[in-house]
Amino acid sequence: MKKVYSAIAASTLFLLVFQMARFIEMPADIIYAMFLLSPFVMIGLAWVVLHNGEPSAFTFDERFYDDYDYRRNGVE
Repeated sequence: MKKVYSAIAASTLFLLVFQMARFIEMPADIIYAMFLLSPFVMIGLAWVVLHNGEPSAFTFDERFYDDYDYRRNGVE
């Protein structure tokens, strides 16, 4: 799971720098390069999460949202 957390942190940092680039007056060439690299960063993040992530222990019927301990109200 450590790879997943580091990939999430790296892609989030990339996104924050990309969004702040205009305000911190980065050169336009660097902003364009970051724009062109952004799909590869997101594809890399998805690859790491899908390859190294752990599946949920619960089914959709047991927990509607896995990140929150929420049980469904009825049986559909």
